[in-house]
Amino acid sequence: MATESIGVLIPTAIPGYADAADIQAALRAYHYGSYEYSPANTSPGSLVTPSMAKTIYDIQEDITALENRPSSGGDVATTAPEPGDFTPSGIPNGYIWVDQDGTIGGQPVSATAVFTNSVPTSDLSTGVIWVDKDPTSITANPFIPQAVISAKGDILIGTANDTASVLNVASTNGYILAVNSSTTSGLEWIVNDQGDITAVTSGTGISVTSSTGPIPSVAVDTAVVATTNNTLTMSGKTLTTPIINQPVLVSPEERMNIVASAATGTINLDTDTSGSWYYTTNATGNWVLNVRASSSTSLNSILTTGDSLTVAFLATQGSTAYYNTSLQVDGTTSGVTVEWQGGTAPTAGNASGIDVYLYNIIKTASATFTVLASQTKFA
Repeated sequence: MATESIGVLIPTAIPGYADAADIQAALRAYHYGSYEYSPANTSPGSLVTPSMAKTIYDIQEDITALENRPSSGGDVATTAPEPGDFTPSGIPNGYIWVDQDGTIGGQPVSATAVFTNSVPTSDLSTGVIWVDKDPTSITANPFIPQAVISAKGDILIGTANDTASVLNVASTNGYILAVNSSTTSGLEWIVNDQGDITAVTSGTGISVTSSTGPIPSVAVDTAVVATTNNTLTMSGKTLTTPIINQPVLVSPEERMNIVASAATGTINLDTDTSGSWYYTTNATGNWVLNVRASSSTSLNSILTTGDSLTVAFLATQGSTAYYNTSLQVDGTTSGVTVEWQGGTAPTAGNASGIDVYLYNIIKTASATFTVLASQTKFA
């Protein structure tokens, strides 16, 4: 018997119209396209075209291919997808790629997305994506579009509840952010405090402190000008080599170095310690007075030519009096010219009293000094 096609659109074989009716043969021809086809065949290549079996097989293959094809439904792979893997070419919107050998530890073992009205608070794990199905509960785009940032340094800030805006970067280098509730953003760019402080309108003043209290010094690289219409009080301050123009001093306190020793031999008067030295024990011999800044600093190094300073030495005298026979500066009399009040240097002390020696030391050149000296008895 012969077979013929049932039609053009779906070309499936049927028994020839002129053949004798045989229902079993007709079914075999209809399903397999041939009277001789063996249903025991396992190779798809043995299917006859056209036949219903071949058509059904092709449909199944297409379904499997569609299910396995990467699409917006998601995919699990060990490597990043290539745009050419998709039809049309290019990774479609909504596609999620989960790397099965990534840090999540292999094949996903649970759902990779949650579709709820509100943010889930439980049953979440690494890699789970939450998609809000009720967009009205989100007041604005929860993401930050690149288009809102127009320049390097722009900052996304909150201007109100559930409202964000962009604060553009400061136009001048060195500016810092400060709180200002009067601005739209609640912030503003201001000049860094390394500049001038123009006004302090309230509070107790300006305090510079460390973590444990006031710091011992403030470094200033230019001249400091302090102007006040009121009393300027500085307590506990040590001013080293200051220049004070036309000061008005009211009852200044002078630090005196009192030594419970007898004047004799060579006595070092260190001006860094005090400008006035008082030896309270009766002198036991004539002495040489050496004026210096300290044991490690010369007076010549701290005075500029044209500078002067005055020192006082008080010597207690007993019944036998002694006197200052010589004055040194920085350990030498070389370059030191002493001029005594009255034109004559003392040749003796004054018994039973205190002899006060004043020396006004004037630096006229390097290591060169003129000294105006006097001796006065107090008893």
